[in-house]
Amino acid sequence: MRSLKSTGGLTRGSGISEHQRAIWTMSSPVSSTYNYAMQQFCEMQYTTREQHKEATSARIVRDKDDLIKLDTMLGLYIPFSDETSLRNIITGINADDDVNVHNLFTVGGDLVTKKESQLIFSYSHKRNTKVKTLASSRAVKVAGDRTIDPALLFQRFLVVSHSGELSLDEVMKHELSTYPPSLFESKLRLRKPDKPALLEAIRNYASSVDDAIAQYIPNTEHYVLDGGSILHRLKWTEGSTYSSIADAYASFTTKLYGKPTMVFDGYGGPSTKDTTHQRRKTTSVTNTVNITDTTKFVGKKEDFLSNENNKKSLIDMIIVRLRQSNCHVVQAKGDADFDIVKAAVTMSTTKSTTLIGEDTDLLILLLYHGVDSKELYF
Repeated sequence: MRSLKSTGGLTRGSGISEHQRAIWTMSSPVSSTYNYAMQQFCEMQYTTREQHKEATSARIVRDKDDLIKLDTMLGLYIPFSDETSLRNIITGINADDDVNVHNLFTVGGDLVTKKESQLIFSYSHKRNTKVKTLASSRAVKVAGDRTIDPALLFQRFLVVSHSGELSLDEVMKHELSTYPPSLFESKLRLRKPDKPALLEAIRNYASSVDDAIAQYIPNTEHYVLDGGSILHRLKWTEGSTYSSIADAYASFTTKLYGKPTMVFDGYGGPSTKDTTHQRRKTTSVTNTVNITDTTKFVGKKEDFLSNENNKKSLIDMIIVRLRQSNCHVVQAKGDADFDIVKAAVTMSTTKSTTLIGEDTDLLILLLYHGVDSKELYF
């Protein structure tokens, strides 16, 4: 140690060679063990101030807790699976096709290439050149085709020019679009029906008929439930697993309605409500969540249910729980309104039945198909 002091330490002077410094550094772990053993043998202890904050007891305990949490989370949300899509292993949210954060070096290389031979103060970064993360992928492209079709305008002028019987004023009275705006709000998208006004008209008419509207749900022998309506009846707690949410729906259903018949919409094929689903996509954007029994719910319930894939996965989980509770579950191929009414009307021929739902379409279908039913309430 005197030779080290005489040279001013390990990094200054010529009193110790590079070879000696390497031997001293590599032997430190072994010599420190012997040093600690000699202190215990002599019942003496050499103490000094904390040399590094990572070696403090509080930091060691915190690091140990973090390792336990990491091990627990990796056990619950295994990142190694056959699925090749990018996703958040905690929330299960899948990334869209525009997410390219995993190719950040490629994107960065392209940016550097574009900057070559350009002045540094004249080059401006654009937002669309940045890498897109899972959090930034929220753009929605809305159809912008509410403009006059120039080809259709030219065709109408051409017709007028070749015929003396048509009046230009008469031709220009009609819409210059490829679709009737009275029925469509944009190309391939029907206008939203004003069902609340229809419901109010039916309610006003029925209120004038004695005993047409009851102020309470009568006790009946069987219930038929609109599964899509039931999904919005319960409040979700953030942090709950989707398995516990499915159990809550099964418990709620059996507690209030016994062993009812529940009918859900089908997803994956064409449906009469495709226009409604397309309209919802323009107002709410939610990534697909890879749902498992241990995946925890985060965010808003309305945003989660606006994604058809998320809704389908949750319905599949709820169906399993309901069937385990001996409930009769039906899943339609597409829109379930007709199947719901059909199940209620069929059941009402043998026992008193109440249909639980909040859709005006159900009421319209009941007015048509429920003529021969015995005791059926909506």
